[in-house]
Amino acid sequence: MREYGAEKILFQGDSLTDARRDKEGNDPQMRLGNGYVNLAAAWLSCRNPKIHVMNHGVNGNRIMDLYARWIEDTLNVDFDLLSILCGVNDVGFQMRMNRGADEEKFAFIYDRMLYEVRKEKPEAEIVLCEPFLFRLKPEETESGRDIMENWDEWYSRIRKRSGIIRKLSEKYGALLVPSMELFEKACLRAPAGHWSSDGVHLTLAGNALLAEEWIRCVKGAGYVSV
Repeated sequence: MREYGAEKILFQGDSLTDARRDKEGNDPQMRLGNGYVNLAAAWLSCRNPKIHVMNHGVNGNRIMDLYARWIEDTLNVDFDLLSILCGVNDVGFQMRMNRGADEEKFAFIYDRMLYEVRKEKPEAEIVLCEPFLFRLKPEETESGRDIMENWDEWYSRIRKRSGIIRKLSEKYGALLVPSMELFEKACLRAPAGHWSSDGVHLTLAGNALLAEEWIRCVKGAGYVSV
């Protein structure tokens, strides 16, 4: 644990992290996207002006895509806290096109990414977020209709990847953000459609809840000084 907490925070992942961020740098207000990263950064930076947040999430990334840019977009970046959220695209690509990483490959690549971070940046803190899904009614989403119609299989595969991430968090001493559990509890007090627009992507309320939980976890672990 750092004496004064992390000041350079890097978020990595897929579209949930990307959240339509401006990758060209034309709009400073969209540098972090419009999702949970932006909300978490707003809260952190208003309480500690020394904190700098970076968003390197890329829409559509599977674990293999993330690893393909791991050196350039992660290891070559100056950070002292790394947060990762990925896994749902591996399930989606596998279910829809047989192009996602199965559980064994997912675990192997994810393990390698964390090994490289620990080797290259041994002092950095690591935060791992579980992937998640929401069970909407089929008529509530067009793009996610196949998820709802094959819910048991999708859910089972997401759960297996969550299990892999939990084991890796223990292996590498990383902090786990239990995102799936968070949203399952949230769906007991509001419909799934309140938190997700299509079963995968988050609404404003969903992004706010994830940002709140992420902050609660890292604060509780003493990773940030706010």
